[in-house]
Amino acid sequence: MADANGVDLDQFGLWYSTSGTPTVTYSSSYDAESGTFSLTLSQKSNSDDPLHIPVSVGLIDKESGEEVVPTKVLELKEATQTFEFTDIKGDVVPSILRGFSAPVKVVPESGVVDESSLAFLAAKDTDGFNKWES
Repeated sequence: MADANGVDLDQFGLWYSTSGTPTVTYSSSYDAESGTFSLTLSQKSNSDDPLHIPVSVGLIDKESGEEVVPTKVLELKEATQTFEFTDIKGDVVPSILRGFSAPVKVVPESGVVDESSLAFLAAKDTDGFNKWES
């Protein structure tokens, strides 16, 4: 598969030798002046090296409830990575792990679940999996 697609799957192969369920923590920020939304993802697992974790994300506008960034797969390959979304016109709520893109646990970095964001996603998210999980 790797040869046919020109992709290095060695890091992805760590999934087969790592026991347990990895945890992905997240934090986010929005800079209204630049219109940039930043999403920081960190991973923890029983592996000595970071896993390759595909994290599907979409962004939902807090005011209108419209999807402003459709589902995009972020490739978490390091212990911590920050992904930036530009040209965002207002604050958004991230819809993380859309379609159950990876068998991981997702928790906020603060450890405190934002109940209002979950309620918002339950009402407005366009992804059925995350709508149900909220």
